[in-house]
Amino acid sequence: MEMPIAVNTINSVGLKELNLQHGTDYSILNTVSAEAAVFFTSHKKGRHISIEEENGEFEIEWKKENGSKLYRFDYKGVARFGFLNNDYGRVFTDVVAPEYIVRNLAIYRLINLAKVRGADGVIEPVVSTSAEDKGDKIVFRTTVTAKLMKLNADAK
Repeated sequence: MEMPIAVNTINSVGLKELNLQHGTDYSILNTVSAEAAVFFTSHKKGRHISIEEENGEFEIEWKKENGSKLYRFDYKGVARFGFLNNDYGRVFTDVVAPEYIVRNLAIYRLINLAKVRGADGVIEPVVSTSAEDKGDKIVFRTTVTAKLMKLNADAK
């Protein structure tokens, strides 16, 4: 069984990589930030693991039955992931790390912000993830910040 996912991608480049003149060939629209958080919980000595988005958008569970070496997978909702450039190489079911999930959810949200503001790409994205132990769960939080770039249509 596979969890339904929605995937967005956007081009990201460093300023030095551009062979363009600022103001003539492109402009910086704004700097934007997007955040995401997930809760990671492990019960019964790792026999039941869950990752839940902080607002309940999705939840993923792995349960190991008594005597079994395999986990049973279940989910609720739709996971939304974003990727910068060509870092979209892994399938969701291949990666179950909470930091991977929260990172790509934050990038998905950044891409949506860029789209709403009419950007053609992002420049110099910065991705920062933290983890905090809250007793019965660990909170993984990612913030992604980037400059939005718009190519000038009349550039020569």
